[in-house]
Amino acid sequence: PKEKKIRAGGKIIHPSSRKAKQLSRRECHVGRVIKQRQNTRAKYNNLRQKLLWFKENLDLTHTKYSKNEFYDIIKRYLNRFQDELEQIDLKNQIGERQKTPQYVSRKSLIATTTGTEKNEFESIGLEIPNLTQASIVEELKKWDGSIRFMSRLKLSLVKKSLFDNENSNGDDLVSTTVSIDVNEDDDDNIEEDEQKNVTNSESDTEADLILE
Repeated sequence: PKEKKIRAGGKIIHPSSRKAKQLSRRECHVGRVIKQRQNTRAKYNNLRQKLLWFKENLDLTHTKYSKNEFYDIIKRYLNRFQDELEQIDLKNQIGERQKTPQYVSRKSLIATTTGTEKNEFESIGLEIPNLTQASIVEELKKWDGSIRFMSRLKLSLVKKSLFDNENSNGDDLVSTTVSIDVNEDDDDNIEEDEQKNVTNSESDTEADLILE
């Protein structure tokens, strides 16, 4: 079969040439960078949503939580989608004549998320703020909700077994510092950065790939 020609910088080059292979490598590199940025954005957004939930559900009259109070708020966190799931089931019952139930993908996402979190809580530990420590509660109250300042917060690996131990008061939790290597502006404009990265890479090689 006849090989497709590639046009780069206004010139036609052979698809098996060194120039074509160089362009292909650069294109793959751009793809990897974009995917890495997307994964990083998703990771930080998920962490931000988790921390926001605890911030928004804090009892402002508390300077710190007792072990039992901490356990209660964790259970509420793990069941935070319950109202939404009930609404989805209700809507599906109303429209039960439809062959395909609605919101299947949403229910699947919720099931995956809560399943992972509950498994972590019962095994390796769920990474959340240790609300039994007054300093952690105070920092969470002060946090403005941005990704930029998440690095000021400390998380702990909290296991369910902690609450089964009557002699534990929460002070023996393993603290880990949240590592954030992007600022808020980078996160808010990540899509713009990705486009700039693509444009710059194409400019460096004078490549505007066109298959003929």
